[in-house]
Amino acid sequence: MTGPMSSTEFGGILLRWLSESRSGKASALRDGVRGQAQAWGLELKEYADWDWMRKAAALGLIDVDLRADRWSVAPPVLTRLPHADGLAVLTGARTARISARVEEAAQEWMELITVPHRSEAGEAPLPDTLLFQYEDPRTLREAAKFLRVRYVPCAAMQLTELLPQAVVGPESAPPGGSTADTLEKYELRLQRFVPVARDEEDGLYRWRGADYARLTRVRRNGVFHAVERETGVYLELARHRTGAMRWRPESGKGRAGTGRLFVDRYAPLPALHERATVLCSGFPPSVGKQTQTRAYDNVPRAIAEAIAASLRQNLEIMPRPMAATGGRAT
Repeated sequence: MTGPMSSTEFGGILLRWLSESRSGKASALRDGVRGQAQAWGLELKEYADWDWMRKAAALGLIDVDLRADRWSVAPPVLTRLPHADGLAVLTGARTARISARVEEAAQEWMELITVPHRSEAGEAPLPDTLLFQYEDPRTLREAAKFLRVRYVPCAAMQLTELLPQAVVGPESAPPGGSTADTLEKYELRLQRFVPVARDEEDGLYRWRGADYARLTRVRRNGVFHAVERETGVYLELARHRTGAMRWRPESGKGRAGTGRLFVDRYAPLPALHERATVLCSGFPPSVGKQTQTRAYDNVPRAIAEAIAASLRQNLEIMPRPMAATGGRAT
């Protein structure tokens, strides 16, 4: 099946299956994304399955632990978007029962805004974003009770308070002789890992372990430490005093405290940081083809600064764009 229907329903059907299944192997989920795409007549580009999983996790729909090769559906939550003029988003599991209650509420009393995601060619479409418009925050508690989901005042704010500081992990064994042919070092100038013969200096390295799993380690003062890839990149950025994050306030009246967070594509945010950022708007970041950045919308400056600080970044504040009225800047 092809055309608009596949774009709008693909992600929803996949999320329904995940919600009813509850958990499973991450490798099986990647196969499932590609299998469903094939059934719907969609041709996915390389790593589109992983990209779908990453975005679904950032949207708060699923949790993924690649080291354990596990995924699990996230608990259903109704939460306010920060500084979003009375909008809340439904995240997490979307079972048949929850979907039926959402539909019932939308027909009778709830202001539901269903926003389809626009996927690029070769991407696996995500589920629709379900936004609820409200005037009094107290009605959200009643709505959550009706839907039988948990109410969280503002998940983005709560997650921001939980962000860990980017630090090296526990001491780890150095690469062994059998891994020499897979040893790579992250080159900040090239913004990628490149093959190296030996670990001769401090930096970020990766190699294939005995079980063929790719290990990422950071070397400091000749000692190797375990680290997640995304965190390791930010540790390298900090070591070289290189910035990869910028924030620009919105131009609308009363919106100076909220804006757009730009993150260079070569420095993807760690999972928890990205979820906090994505849940500011309920949408995954837009990707600039020319600028090579990920842009996150509706991010309060306080959240942007907290994310930058936890990743040892000095957040660059860009000038506020001039609002246009009648074709002239004001």
